[in-house]
Amino acid sequence: MILIYLNMLMFFISILLFSFYFKHMLLTLISIEFMMINLMMNIYLNLLYLKINLFFISFFLTISVCESVLGLSLLIFMMRFTGNDFMKSLNLMKW
Repeated sequence: MILIYLNMLMFFISILLFSFYFKHMLLTLISIEFMMINLMMNIYLNLLYLKINLFFISFFLTISVCESVLGLSLLIFMMRFTGNDFMKSLNLMKW
């Protein structure tokens, strides 16, 4: 039970990291990955507690890997065209 509370605390810390380090895209992606890992751990603990099949964890892990690959490809695209990874240079009206 204490693991669930610890995991919730880590999730809120990752939300704070996301809000404080919103300037650079790499730090934003790292904090989003930290949120996804905490969310996956929370789902895993709840599924173990309820004694339900753990198939959803593998599905969630593949979705989070696809999300991280898309984020890194967007980071490479930004670095190639703008030369920096500032979030303020990410303007969708330019594309």
